[in-house]
Amino acid sequence: MLRTCLATFYPVTDERLRFIKQLGIDEIIVWATTYQNINELSYENILTLRKRVEDFGLNIFAFETLPSKFYDKVMLGKKGRDEQIKTYCEIIGNLGHAGINHLGYNWMPTGVWRTSYSNPLRGGAKGILFDQNSILNQPLSFDREYSEKECWEYYQYWLERVIPAAEEANVIISVHPNDPPLAEKIGGVPQLFCSRENFDIALNMCPSKNHKLTLCLGGWSAMGTNFVETVKYFGTKDKIDYVHFQSSNGVVPYFAENFIDQADYNPFEVVKTLKSVNFDGVMIPGHVPQMEGDDEWRDENTLKANKDYTHPMGGHRARAYTIGFERFNNGSLS
Repeated sequence: MLRTCLATFYPVTDERLRFIKQLGIDEIIVWATTYQNINELSYENILTLRKRVEDFGLNIFAFETLPSKFYDKVMLGKKGRDEQIKTYCEIIGNLGHAGINHLGYNWMPTGVWRTSYSNPLRGGAKGILFDQNSILNQPLSFDREYSEKECWEYYQYWLERVIPAAEEANVIISVHPNDPPLAEKIGGVPQLFCSRENFDIALNMCPSKNHKLTLCLGGWSAMGTNFVETVKYFGTKDKIDYVHFQSSNGVVPYFAENFIDQADYNPFEVVKTLKSVNFDGVMIPGHVPQMEGDDEWRDENTLKANKDYTHPMGGHRARAYTIGFERFNNGSLS
């Protein structure tokens, strides 16, 4: 069954949990980029967090996006990758042991790229924009330029070791598109997850029922996706883990994020198609505009935990708006 859900950063505050429950939501996703060290992801700490969330009448559906510093050597085939893989597998085991059975991940050594966080939207709201022309001739992000062939090899090396851990722990891992989903390199690094064909490569590389994709509607829209075909293609194979319900106007090399009702695709049609393939998972607001008077979604504790994330990402009002649109779209307002 398709359900509405909201994601929030670790550490999770009581105020945030109350707000989420007040929206009529029963499940959350924990955005894990703000974990600072491995010890915070021990079985005991994850279990304590799960129980605290449950005290507010909520369940944790998934953790999403462990900090890249936990597996950066893996993505670039560097010395020390085996130690990072071992730790990643231990975290997967801790999640499964604590009753958290989904882990979203990305494969983006160069991170998320945008060229504006204040693109004007209706009524003076602000949105996120990407213009590839603004990042031409970027210097190398790392020590050298990397080929697509070797990056696929590094990815396969990781999958061959992580998927058995996920299967043993009964945890589904799901991969997010590159952001932006460019076919070209950024900073000398290929962006592997930029097309349906490449997702096919990834999911067939080490076939497993525990390996799926995150259907980020913003990212997939920026690829120029036909959503009915894409949802049917992956949904009938049970390869969609959960959905980022967000909008985008335009496709790479230039696209701008917007309010969910301003999407290039038909959100009603996407939900209808998800239901037609018997999708059983959640959809969360991903990126949202910055609305008048909105509180920043990264609260003070979150900002202290991860100083690298300095740009705004929309807050309570924009997310509540998206949740309302989701619930109406899903026919779940009753």
